[in-house]
Amino acid sequence: MSVTRKIAHGCPARNRGAALLLLLLLVVIAFSTTLITSLAAKNPEIQRQQSTLETLAQAKQALIAWSVAHGDVGTDSFPRPGALPCPDRNLFGSADSGFASGSCSTGGGTSIGRLPWRSLGMERLRDASGETFWYAVSDNFRNPNLYKAPINSDSKGSLLLYAANGSTLSTPIGEELAAIILAPGHPLPGQDRDALPNNNASGYLDAFNGKNNANAGGPFIMGPAKDANGNIVTNDLVVGVTARELLSALEQRALNEAQIALKKYAETYGHYPNPAPPNGDNCTSPVADVKLAVSPCASDSTTCIGRLPEDVLEPYVASWFLRNAWGRVMIYAINDNGAGCSTPIHVDGEEKNYILIAPGSARNEQSRPSLSLSDYLEDSGNTDGWSGNSDFVVPDVNNNDLLRAEPARN
Repeated sequence: MSVTRKIAHGCPARNRGAALLLLLLLVVIAFSTTLITSLAAKNPEIQRQQSTLETLAQAKQALIAWSVAHGDVGTDSFPRPGALPCPDRNLFGSADSGFASGSCSTGGGTSIGRLPWRSLGMERLRDASGETFWYAVSDNFRNPNLYKAPINSDSKGSLLLYAANGSTLSTPIGEELAAIILAPGHPLPGQDRDALPNNNASGYLDAFNGKNNANAGGPFIMGPAKDANGNIVTNDLVVGVTARELLSALEQRALNEAQIALKKYAETYGHYPNPAPPNGDNCTSPVADVKLAVSPCASDSTTCIGRLPEDVLEPYVASWFLRNAWGRVMIYAINDNGAGCSTPIHVDGEEKNYILIAPGSARNEQSRPSLSLSDYLEDSGNTDGWSGNSDFVVPDVNNNDLLRAEPARN
């Protein structure tokens, strides 16, 4: 008897049944995949939507990268990190087409226009119908000429986006948008794009169920959507940039800036600077205008766990870091005898010389500025640091805190 026949004869009945079920499952999966592929191939509209959504995602990443890469506020026309470009409100096809307009709006609030693809340093991105993307920006993330409050972890978005049904909020409280990018699609009945100035949003973007994508402040609605008779009432495809997404990328740069400054300070003085007290002068004070000098949240020789001191780090950081009050939104702790801090600090049981935590954007239940660490951090293992507990944990994947630390010297 062959080996194959012996194995087959020796298999229990339940194993043969499991093999048959597995085979059946593979057949179903293969059939479903073929069916879905076939349906998509037979429905060009699905293919066009998918292509547009992929290009919208590309535009979103380019917008975030542009914002985070920008630098100092040395000149009024050069936005600080986190600021977003004004929309392109120029006539399409003009010499300035594709460039951000000089002013986001004349009356404050938000502004809408085409995506300024030339200012972003990229090719003109279009939807599947050949239309250039449109773009709206929240007042809270405009350049310092128009919005003078700082951009840091405490910044919030203001734009709301609804699902296609017009009633389900896709941006829950605490997840408001810093910007929104819209693909207008082909014109719907009533949209005569030849009769309107080609920078008029209402000729391209739709309104439905009390939502208006052509309104700079929204509220916005996802397409496609149909009315009760099955007629398409909005075919705009949209993608939003939440404040949380933008700040998460921005915090990486701010943390790098802080760590470089701490290293330079330690090389100069032989120890790390003492933190600023959580309740220190200016440490919970709002900054009204980033273009003016900012009174610093200052280091205190008796503090070992608090906020990142802005005064002693001033020679080592870029002015955007100080002007946008990044020090006072970062949690900072040290274990350094040279600074009079001898209590060990740990992260998940490992001893560190210092820890630095950027708190991410505020969740709905968090109110900032605050003297309570729970208004900044989510992990219960970290929220008692200002009460004297020097044992910290790596932030959980379900929150948006970012932790950096230097291992203790041997």
